This record gives sequence, structure tokens and C-alpha cells, in this order.
Amino acid sequence: MVMKQMFKYIVGLALTLVVSDAWAWNGVGHDVISVLATERLTPEAKKQVEKILGGDILSNAQWLNTLKKGETTAHTKYWHNVTLDSSCRPTMKDDNDGLVQLERNIEILNNRTSHSDAEVKTALCTVIHLVQDLHCIAHIRFEDKPEQHNFSFYRPYKGRTDNIKKCPKMTWYKMWAKWYFDMHAGFSTEMFANEIRLIQGKNFEKYASGTPREWVEDMGRESRPILEVVKPDQIANDAYLLNHEVTHERCVAKAAVRLAVVLNEIFR
Repeated sequence: MVMKQMFKYIVGLALTLVVSDAWAWNGVGHDVISVLATERLTPEAKKQVEKILGGDILSNAQWLNTLKKGETTAHTKYWHNVTLDSSCRPTMKDDNDGLVQLERNIEILNNRTSHSDAEVKTALCTVIHLVQDLHCIAHIRFEDKPEQHNFSFYRPYKGRTDNIKKCPKMTWYKMWAKWYFDMHAGFSTEMFANEIRLIQGKNFEKYASGTPREWVEDMGRESRPILEVVKPDQIANDAYLLNHEVTHERCVAKAAVRLAVVLNEIFR
């Protein structure tokens, strides 16, 4: 196991310089979650999902990201986040909330015979994307900690923490959406998916229980303790950050399992 971890980090460090910004949660992360979720679909759900999409989940998982650039659809950029109160309960205060949009589009799919084919496809693509995004810690917001929603902090420079000007700057989003994936930069989508199966597979059935609201609360409990420790503009400890790679992998696993749960329930 030690040699395996060393190999992963050596490969990741060697290739980090050639990894583009696309290598992030909205890239390889969505791909890995899509592959793992597809494996857990029932034959009937898989058949119906691919008929509506005109393809597989993997090819459609990032559709919602493309809307951010449209003049009339730019407002959808806010849908990717969910806001919780200090007790990790979703506030669901307006239409910009990711959980509000997730539940709304699940309802469209549950009543799909009353909607056009285009509306159903849009709803399905939205559900696929939001179940994934709401399991990324970077998309979890706390209303009592607005200053830490997209804050910056620093990593040690060659193990030194005495001069913040020399330390690499990090952001909360980059940490959860990019940095942990960069450590596996040499992995293909299938290799990363296999890593999740190996490490988290024994917990898949446990992750399958609950509802979207309960899943969001679960993600709040995942993220809040970490948010309490890593503060804006501080120098974080690399060892501490590396210890949370398992949290990152757990979130990817939960997203995949729960996406399959939602789709299997809708397309029974």
C-alpha cells in the first residue's frame, strides 16, 4: 500500500505541469462519477436514460456547464451550489439553490409524460449534473460563513511555513475540484474509477440510502469540520491536506452511487 501511494504521488507530481484546467471536477470528476453510476443502473433505467439522452451519461454529464456561457442561460451558474445553515440543513431560499433545482427537475422526470421531449432531456441532464456537483465540497456553502465560500489559503513552500510570500496560493474550489485529481494525473478515467471501486466499493450500499435532502446534509457534515480548520490566508499543512484525499474519494463514490439511485427510482 505504501509503494502504491508513493507511485501515485510521484506520477501525479511528474505530470502536474502538463495538466490543463479542464482536469477538474467538471472534467475527469464528472467522467469518473458517470462511469461508476452507469454500472449501477438497472437495465430498464439504463435503456430509458440513454434513449432520452441520445447517448450515455458520460457524454452528457457536463451539459449544464455549457449553459454558463450563454447570454440567456448564464443564471444557471448559480445552480451548482447549495446553501446550508450552521446545523447543515439546506436553506433552499431561492431558485438559484442547487437542491431546489435538483428536486424541481426530478419532479419533471417523474411526470415526464406531461412534458415535451426537449424538456425531459433538459431535466435529465440537469439532474445528472447536479447530483454530481452537490457531492463536491467546493459547491457546499454555509450561510454563517460567507467569507469562506471561495477563500484562498497557502500551501507550505518546501515544507517551510515561515514566509507566506513564498508559499503557493490555493483556493477552496481548486483544492476540491482540481488538486486531488492532479495527484492522479497519470490516471485514465477507468483507472481512477477502479481506484474508487477498490477503496470505497465496500461502502457503496451504505451510500445508497437516503434522499437528496439528506445527501446534501451529509455533504455539509463532510465539509464543515474541514472548513473550520482551514482558514482564509493561512498556511495549511500539506500532510493535513493529503489526509483528506480519502474524503475526496468518498465524495466521488457517494455521487456515483446516489446518481444511480435517483435514476433507478425515476425509471423503474
